[in-house]
Amino acid sequence: MSFENNIPTISNYGVDGMRDISARRANTISNMIDEAKKEGISDDFARRAIGKYGTDNAIGMREAMKDPDSFDEFRSLFGTDHNKDIFEMEISENNEEELLINFHYCPYVEAWKKQGRTDEEIAHLCDVTMEGDREFAKQFPNLTFSLEGTIAEGCPTCKLRFKKKK
Repeated sequence: MSFENNIPTISNYGVDGMRDISARRANTISNMIDEAKKEGISDDFARRAIGKYGTDNAIGMREAMKDPDSFDEFRSLFGTDHNKDIFEMEISENNEEELLINFHYCPYVEAWKKQGRTDEEIAHLCDVTMEGDREFAKQFPNLTFSLEGTIAEGCPTCKLRFKKKK
C-alpha cells in the first residue's frame, strides 16, 4: 500500500520541526529493533520501553490535573498539546461518555516509508509504538482505550477512542 492518505496539510516551521523529531524517533525505534533482531532478541524490550514512556507521560498529565479521575477533565486536555498539529488530530466525538480522535497524518509512517520498510513492517512497527498509548491509557482507571484502525494498517486515519467506565 502506498499510504496515499498520509499527506500533511499543516506545514510551518514549528510543526515541520516537531515532525522531524518524530521521524527521528521512528527511525531510532526501527533501527534498534533491527539490531536486536540480529542478536536474536525479540522486540518485547521496545514494547516495554515505549510503554514506560507512555506511563511516564500519563503520570505527568495526572499530576497536572485537578481531578485525575475525571473523565471530563481528561477529555478536555487530551490532544490539546503540540501533538494536535503534528498528527493533525481531529476530535470527532467528545461527550460525557467518550472521546474519539482521528489522526490524519503520521510522521512515523512517513519515516518508515522513507526507510524502505514493507507494509507489514510498518504495521508491526506501529503496533510496537502504540504500546505508549496503551500504557498511557492504563494510568486512567476511569476509562477504556481502543485503537480502531491505523494509517499503518492502510486506514485513512488512526482512530483512538477513550470511553468512560461505567
